[in-house]
Amino acid sequence: MEKDIFKILLNYLRYWYLFLIGAVICLACAHFYIRYNITPEYYASGKILLNDKEEGDGLQSFSNLGLIKNSKNIDDEIGILESYDLMVETINELGYSVGFYVKGRFSEIELYEKSVPFKVVLSDSVPLQKFGTLGTIAIVDDYTYQIETFKDDESVSKSTHNFGEPINTPFGSFHVELRTNNYKTLDPIFVKFRDVKSIALGYNNKVSIRNVNESGGGLLRISLTDAIPQRGVDVINKLIEVYAKSSAKNKNFLAQSTLKLIDERLELLTADLNVAEKGVENYKQSNDLINVESDASRFVNLADEVDRELTVLRSEINTLSSLETSLIQSSNQTFSPISSYNVNSPVLAGAIIAYNAEVQNRKNLISATGTGNPMLPEMDRQLLESKNLILQNIRNIKAQLSRNQSDLSNKSSQYRSKISSVPTAERALLEINRDQGIKQSLYLYLLQKREEEALSISVPFSDTRIIETPQATSYPVSGAKSPIYLGALLFGMFIPFVWVFAKDKLNTKVLEKEDIEALTNTPILGKISSNEGKEVIVVSGNKVTPVAELFRLMRHNLKFLTQGKNSQVIMVTSGKPGEGKTFVSINIGASLAITGKKVVVLGFDLRVPKLMKDLTLDYQLGLSDYIVDQTTKVDDIVVPYNNEKNLSFIGAGPIPPNPGELMLNERVGELIEDLKKRFDYIIIDTPPIGKVSDAYSLTPYVDATLFVVRYNYTKKEELKFINEIEGTKRLNSLMIVFNDVKIENSGVYSYGYGRNV
Repeated sequence: MEKDIFKILLNYLRYWYLFLIGAVICLACAHFYIRYNITPEYYASGKILLNDKEEGDGLQSFSNLGLIKNSKNIDDEIGILESYDLMVETINELGYSVGFYVKGRFSEIELYEKSVPFKVVLSDSVPLQKFGTLGTIAIVDDYTYQIETFKDDESVSKSTHNFGEPINTPFGSFHVELRTNNYKTLDPIFVKFRDVKSIALGYNNKVSIRNVNESGGGLLRISLTDAIPQRGVDVINKLIEVYAKSSAKNKNFLAQSTLKLIDERLELLTADLNVAEKGVENYKQSNDLINVESDASRFVNLADEVDRELTVLRSEINTLSSLETSLIQSSNQTFSPISSYNVNSPVLAGAIIAYNAEVQNRKNLISATGTGNPMLPEMDRQLLESKNLILQNIRNIKAQLSRNQSDLSNKSSQYRSKISSVPTAERALLEINRDQGIKQSLYLYLLQKREEEALSISVPFSDTRIIETPQATSYPVSGAKSPIYLGALLFGMFIPFVWVFAKDKLNTKVLEKEDIEALTNTPILGKISSNEGKEVIVVSGNKVTPVAELFRLMRHNLKFLTQGKNSQVIMVTSGKPGEGKTFVSINIGASLAITGKKVVVLGFDLRVPKLMKDLTLDYQLGLSDYIVDQTTKVDDIVVPYNNEKNLSFIGAGPIPPNPGELMLNERVGELIEDLKKRFDYIIIDTPPIGKVSDAYSLTPYVDATLFVVRYNYTKKEELKFINEIEGTKRLNSLMIVFNDVKIENSGVYSYGYGRNV
């Protein structure tokens, strides 16, 4: 496994220059991309707590005060915080409709409004007419400044103005205020008027509001990203402030509606109480009653209790009547909160609270999207159904209370019939005092509730509490250079990687020893590295080049694979021309010759003879002459090699018209037998067996066969031919020679030992 990984890495490292070029190009592209297109953005965030009350602050009991309470749903409040209208109000209060820029080397650089030495104040009475670049503002001194405006015809006009002086432009009306005297080193600043709605939409898309605790609760984190860190912090702070003001305004609106209804009831009770007190006074004066003590019997007490219940019922009926009248008189097109004071029915109170919540949701929807929202008609229909349901509920409760009132009146009459013995004046005074006391108690109750509502309006504490002050990171979270450079580097190296990977996978030619081993079980005698020089014979006694070393190694492998058998006659062939069988024949012969063995190499490729031509040896007679002419002797065709005394060659001779039949001649066998007596090794260079069958004619005389496969030349599918030969045993002792292997793939090292064998 380790060797496989090493080979894979080595295969890719051969193309190191492609990886270097790809990395340099992509890094250069990343550099220009960052310079011209990337604006780093910083992360700003803060934490707030909604609807929080601290124990012991004297206001905890206020959670139950008042007659109308606006309970908060955290998901709804998050929706309000994320609303577009709230962000528009935030941007308006921050004054971001005016942008400031300075000229950079390649593009304009935006400045934060607070870092600019002057302030552009827009006129509230005249909104902006259009948006775009006004021009540049340059401060002249502490009192004046100069404006260069850009006209539609691309001309520039200059004008000088005093700070605070109103200026009218096609964009709108404004004046400029000086903030600081530190302006002498600043370049002219470009001023642009921007659309607040577009800016708000951009921030609304970037802002994120979520619960800190997964289980829910009112602890929220507000975050966003901005190119200017302090601006992002200011947007979050202002958003919290605007939300708190909006929440308080809505709460006060509900409380004021309750106060208005209580005041109406107090006004009626005040008149009733004045009448009752006046009646007591008149009755005492007319009957001369100064100090009356009650001596009523048990029936009087019972009658008093029934009368009190009747008074409470009357008050509830009056309250329901007021609510009924208010609902009947209200328009079906406009919806207002319903006051539920002094309503003892939990069902009715719950329906009113639900109705008020729907009214508030309708108001929020109109504030966020306007009256054109397609959801509004359905919401109005549901509100109308809720109002009708509440009205029907009020009538049902009134009917039930009227029946209860009738029953209590009957009981009261029974009790009064039993107290006839009580003096008329005393009884009448008791009834008058009782009626006065009940009205006074109700008056005091409503007065207390009015004060509670007034306190809930004027309480100075907000329901929104900042837990973690918003602050921005000191490093960009988007548009940072390091990730882009890293990505570019990886991409620059990925492209050559894909190219090399695809090249290897799509290549159908033999590139590795493993390719041969995967397709055939024929043993591999050895690998021959690429011959960079022009020499035909690369093996000699004093050469230690990589290719010479590999031939020496193959010579030893030949003895090992033949296991000591007589391998005097060795045939060298291949599947097609150009695979280097002649080169292998010559040098395997030279490798054997330098060991002291007598070797002869036969050029038996009678169709395309190359042996003697490659060696540039002159000869008169060759193999075809010997086979055809009975008078030709072996000595006539053998050509000794001058550079190596033990090495000889026999050329093919003239090209015959019938080389296939000629190789079947019995003279071939006689030649081989004669050469065996003269030489230790006979190397036969044959035609490619994938093209012609000449080599099969020599099989009876051959002890071993070397099949040459060439690197990046022989196709993988052609190796299947070797399996066919091996399966049919048409060649003796078949072995493969992997030729022309690149030096980095051969795994061969030349140490230069200077050996002579």
